[in-house]
Amino acid sequence: MDSFIDQHISELVSKRRRLHELAEVSNKEKNTAEQVAAWLKETDPEELHTGIGGHGVIAVYGPDDAEGSIMFRAELDALPIADPDDFEHASENPDVGHKCGHDGHMTHLLGLAVWLKENTPKKTRVMLLFQPAEESGEGAERVLEDPVFKKLKPERMVALHNLPGYAKHSVILKKGAFTSASVGMMFHLEGENSHAAHPEDGNSPALALAALINALSAMAGNSFSEHTFALVTIVHARLSLGDVAFGTTPGKGVVMATLRAAETEVLERMIPMAEKQVKGICSAWDLGLKTEQTEYFQTTVNDDELCDSIEQIAEENGLECIKPLYPFPWSEDFGRFSDVSRVMLFGLGAGKEHPQLHRQAYDYPDELIVSGLKLFIGLVNQIES
Repeated sequence: MDSFIDQHISELVSKRRRLHELAEVSNKEKNTAEQVAAWLKETDPEELHTGIGGHGVIAVYGPDDAEGSIMFRAELDALPIADPDDFEHASENPDVGHKCGHDGHMTHLLGLAVWLKENTPKKTRVMLLFQPAEESGEGAERVLEDPVFKKLKPERMVALHNLPGYAKHSVILKKGAFTSASVGMMFHLEGENSHAAHPEDGNSPALALAALINALSAMAGNSFSEHTFALVTIVHARLSLGDVAFGTTPGKGVVMATLRAAETEVLERMIPMAEKQVKGICSAWDLGLKTEQTEYFQTTVNDDELCDSIEQIAEENGLECIKPLYPFPWSEDFGRFSDVSRVMLFGLGAGKEHPQLHRQAYDYPDELIVSGLKLFIGLVNQIES
């Protein structure tokens, strides 16, 4: 394995940086997907599918009558965050950048594809999924609905996510819940504007909006035990009447919040609780209300056996294993795949001082290509043995 990686690492670093240059946001990953498909075609997969759940790509290696199957997943999309001006391999798309490391995650799979060309699986079907629209929480569900994915039906699915704040190359493992469930909620308040000198003649949502922010912010702490992680974060609030006019009171307002919990079941309890609180406040102020939901993520629950396998492979390669006690508060739509497969999502330390994800200064550490590839190749070898 070491000689293979030594032989191909320079090429893989170049591919990672090219993917960084192609950065595209969710649902617009057309050029990234085309480049990925072109590179995969060079590895002679048994099947190569494009247009999966949008711009997704799947490559399949190994026999049709395989004893088992495993799918490795990476994400195609980037974020609406620009690279710094002095970035060496800056994104070609203004105000878009790979600030979550999906360019690196894709590179692990591209390296695995090259290895699979040289080491064709004999009894396992190995599939590589390049998933669209992870950041918006839409991609996994659309992939699940795609006829190609339904036909392939992977028994196991594995993915990694790089994690700044942890020692470089460390492997972060947790059985059970690994990432939290979350949903974005938007509450649109409808009142009536008036002359600012006669606010009593209208119905401004200003005080209701303030009460709503306080009630939602306190909801998780007041409603759940100290042993159950739950959080409500206000992400946006606005009063409006069109253009700002100091002579007119606002007639509309909106509050946006992210609800999150360590367990999908807890999140499902939080949603109606939040709606009830908001309805009560709007009723007290005689305001109309319209509620929307967006970016729903369920908890990613890891399979025990796959977790043990990754731990064994990490130890064999001299990689430190870290086992957090609690799920991470951030969300990942990889959890949706647990509806049909045994899943495993683990972390790969990007460095204790490395810039955090979704920061403008962030860039995927190229050194991680080596450790990520060793873990994925090791898992295929373990299944094949």
